[in-house]
Amino acid sequence: MASLHHEPLHKPPQPAKPSMMFRVWTGIYFICGIVALIVAGTFMSAEGEGHRAYIVTSRALRFYIFLGLYFIFSSLLGIFASLAPLKRKKLLYYYMFSIAVAIFITFIFNVWLWTGTLNINDRYRDLWINEWSDEIKLMFEDQDGCCGFLSRDDNPVSSSASCLNKAIKHGCLYAIIMYTQRAHRYVYAGLISFSLVGLCCIVMTLLLISDCDSEHRMRLSLSHYWRKRSASKATDTGDASPTSLLNANSLNY
Repeated sequence: MASLHHEPLHKPPQPAKPSMMFRVWTGIYFICGIVALIVAGTFMSAEGEGHRAYIVTSRALRFYIFLGLYFIFSSLLGIFASLAPLKRKKLLYYYMFSIAVAIFITFIFNVWLWTGTLNINDRYRDLWINEWSDEIKLMFEDQDGCCGFLSRDDNPVSSSASCLNKAIKHGCLYAIIMYTQRAHRYVYAGLISFSLVGLCCIVMTLLLISDCDSEHRMRLSLSHYWRKRSASKATDTGDASPTSLLNANSLNY
């Protein structure tokens, strides 16, 4: 039997180890959490300024804060598990489950936002008539050159410059819809981007778990070999020691 020192003691070079790619994507996931907090904090600090405060509600911004904190804590769990994936493989499963929960919650929130736009005319008409103050209506009328909701005869603020201009007869419905669609596009884009990053993190976690399983099987095989060799009477002083052979084949986990 040929001695083991004639056999290659290392794996072929790989373009990128799963552990490294896992850490990269987990870092991106962490950055997504920071971005979500920054976006929510920026808009909430200017809650009373512009059309955004009345189109994208504080409820949506609070969800972004929750999502950002969730991403940060989840990614920290993944980073901690990746430091010793063989010992903390169970944490990798928890990390993957936490990402799946985040994607599911994001999907539910997207559906909730979308259902709110199915009857957008009646929704904002109710807000215009029953909830928005004259100051909010005045902002839309003066900044967008409209008067009333559907027309100048539909609950206008008569003191606005637009309503004093008799040439303006159209209401603010289309301006409100325009702002709503633009704001929701940004919200949808952010949530979909977060979900795509989460999916990539799940794939990287699966690859890392598979790599850990291969490493575990290799270590068991080497351990079994050396137990058999120790029980054998034959000795080969040129063979590598158990420790050096294990370290040479290890994936540095």
